Amino acid sequence: MIVFALAVPQLYLLPAGTIDIPLSTVAALALAPVVAARACRTPGSRLLRTALVRSVFVLLLARLAAFAWSPDPGDGRLPTMLLMQFLVTLVLMDNAAREDPWLLYRAHYLLWPFVVAQSGLVAVFQLFPDVENAYLRWIAGYFAGQNTVAGLFDVNRNNVLDPAKAGGVFVNGNVAGLFLGVCAMAAFAIWSVTRQRIVLICGLVGYLGVWFTGSKACRVLAVVLPLAVVVAYHWQTRMTVRARRLLVAVVGTTAVPAVLVVTLGDGGGFLGAVRTAFGQRTEIWGYAVAAFRDGPVLGLGWGGWLEGFADYARRNDIYDDTFPPHNILLAAWASTGLLGLAATIGFLVAELRLVARAAAGDSPRNAMFVAWTGAAVAWVCIQAMGENTDIFGDIHTIPVIALLLCFLIHPLPEEVRRVWQTERRDSAPPAVPAVRDVHPGAGAGDAYVPSGLRRSGPGAAGAGRR
Repeated sequence: MIVFALAVPQLYLLPAGTIDIPLSTVAALALAPVVAARACRTPGSRLLRTALVRSVFVLLLARLAAFAWSPDPGDGRLPTMLLMQFLVTLVLMDNAAREDPWLLYRAHYLLWPFVVAQSGLVAVFQLFPDVENAYLRWIAGYFAGQNTVAGLFDVNRNNVLDPAKAGGVFVNGNVAGLFLGVCAMAAFAIWSVTRQRIVLICGLVGYLGVWFTGSKACRVLAVVLPLAVVVAYHWQTRMTVRARRLLVAVVGTTAVPAVLVVTLGDGGGFLGAVRTAFGQRTEIWGYAVAAFRDGPVLGLGWGGWLEGFADYARRNDIYDDTFPPHNILLAAWASTGLLGLAATIGFLVAELRLVARAAAGDSPRNAMFVAWTGAAVAWVCIQAMGENTDIFGDIHTIPVIALLLCFLIHPLPEEVRRVWQTERRDSAPPAVPAVRDVHPGAGAGDAYVPSGLRRSGPGAAGAGRR
């Protein structure tokens, strides 16, 4: 519940000039020894034996080893700590799921009010840029990092300064869209199992918030991935061959106009912006090709990309010589070499295989849950190919992705599901009145009994029974 409550308001309490470390990271690292001891003492954890966690361990070792040959080791502190935070959160939720199958379905409640608040802030900042400017200049440092905001209007410029972008508590509109989109997909997945209306409503609010961030990639994903969920769900529920062909035809003819409406809805400006953004990324990626020839095995080390990219940007007329890789695979190779690249690919493959196995082995009643979970995981993977995000997305999405992965590893047992549904039905007021309501006390006759329930036939007029 702590990690969910700190997912959106990260709370950077240290002043500018020190290190930007959020309270959620401090809490996770403080829990690490207890979580590790608990995991080792409690046998039977399937999570620790999966390729998913093994790839995280290998990636963590690669990031630690890269400090030995890095030109600026300080650049690796935060990514390494965040990976440790993700690992701790994943193991923490695995321990909770093994102790109580219901716990994961209850612990996420503290997340959704903050998702709604974040979505509302994005909408307000998109409609009233002056309000966003005031927020960024006065209090944003407590939620986005004091050093980050201190240089936001100078050396650390980010895209929320673009009038077309809004980030809420984020300083990057694309990452804000990523967070809201992943939370929306996660909410729909949880609702498909629990039927908790409040979670569904919060998911819908988060989904609407994606459109106010101004992120081009997130708008396209917000159209394509729900359509993919429809296909995956109906495909998984044993449709006939004819019905599958019809579904593919319908979705195919619907997806193309939907994407065109999104991309051309502003008279072609959106499509032009997409082309410009992709062109800028291909220029950035060109440096990786040139740098790979010089050091393919060890990469560039922490800080090596920015050190070499500045000269490359000047020679190729790139307007910003501080651009990061904008691709998770290139960033993994640049920072940690081939070992880190292999571990990153291994995690993404293991994550997608986990979803695929759940889809292949699950019963039709859980098909919708697997489809929406796959959409959330796919959103993170796809956007990471063009953004500066990690294997878990952003620091804000760490508990959400960890929750979904643990849901896949620890499906709610059927007997627990039946008890839960029975409890929910029993919590409603009874339709038949209780005995004391129709006969409050001992006595003669049936004066208190409604006429429709009075006894007829022999003995009807006798004395009442105690």
